[in-house]
Amino acid sequence: MTTAPNAASATRRLSVPVRTTQPPRELTDTESKTLLRIADCLIPAAGPNPKASDAEDYQSFLQLALGARSDAFDKVMDGVAGLADVPDDQMWEALKDLWSRDRETFDPLSAIVAGAYFMTPQIMELIGYPGQHRDPAPVELAANEIEGLIDPVIERGPIYVSAAGE
Repeated sequence: MTTAPNAASATRRLSVPVRTTQPPRELTDTESKTLLRIADCLIPAAGPNPKASDAEDYQSFLQLALGARSDAFDKVMDGVAGLADVPDDQMWEALKDLWSRDRETFDPLSAIVAGAYFMTPQIMELIGYPGQHRDPAPVELAANEIEGLIDPVIERGPIYVSAAGE
């Protein structure tokens, strides 16, 4: 006897990872401060663009980005721990060193820091990014796209072959 799947498993799609909005655990005060120092080093203030930690609501978007990359959370936090005692004036060199010897840590770390920055509404407005929105093609465009697509098949004619070998 087969039972119907429950509602939770019915909506779960194996091809799409579960979306998380929070990191796997709370950050320590040292981890939070170090992440902000790393962010400010990678994204300093330039013209009208604020440094990362000064972007409005940056810390909440940093939490969101950490949650989105929960697959790399432990690796990133190991990297953050390794940079915790680095003075601000040596952070750039330390990050360059991390990039050169451990891309598996640096790449998600820098993506999280930058991703959080560009998710803030303030920065999205500054760079003129309206965000994601649905923009379907008009029907006429779709018709023009498929016009002539199956012409070679029609010209070839039917080629039915029975699986029974008839």
